[in-house]
Amino acid sequence: MKRTLLIGLMATALVVAFAMPSLAAGPEAPKDLEIKALPAMKATQAPVKFSHAKHGTVAKIECKECHHKLDKSPKDYKCSSAGCHDDGAVKQGEKSFYIAYHKPADAKSCLGCHKAKAKGPAKCTDCHPKAPGAAQ
Repeated sequence: MKRTLLIGLMATALVVAFAMPSLAAGPEAPKDLEIKALPAMKATQAPVKFSHAKHGTVAKIECKECHHKLDKSPKDYKCSSAGCHDDGAVKQGEKSFYIAYHKPADAKSCLGCHKAKAKGPAKCTDCHPKAPGAAQ
């Protein structure tokens, strides 16, 4: 009886030891994605092709550097999650979807981080490519 209990406890400990890191890591980020304007916005630029792989693996940027609410709410990791940057109607303010990506003085925004580190694209057309044949 004691032996069975001991084996059961050891097996449980091994499962917990190997499963906990993957549970604590949160959702796995897609390697590449396209960031599009929210439906409430009038998009004036093309969507942005974004690589989590380049930012995480190559640039060594931790998820929470951009996803600042990840520790508090792991399920709400998208910028456009309800209560975060979900306002597509305005270009200013904490809830603005636009400002989440374009605030030059905030290192948590794409533009702000690129400017602070003096690396990566920092002009509109670097991130938002013009469609072939579009007026420049």
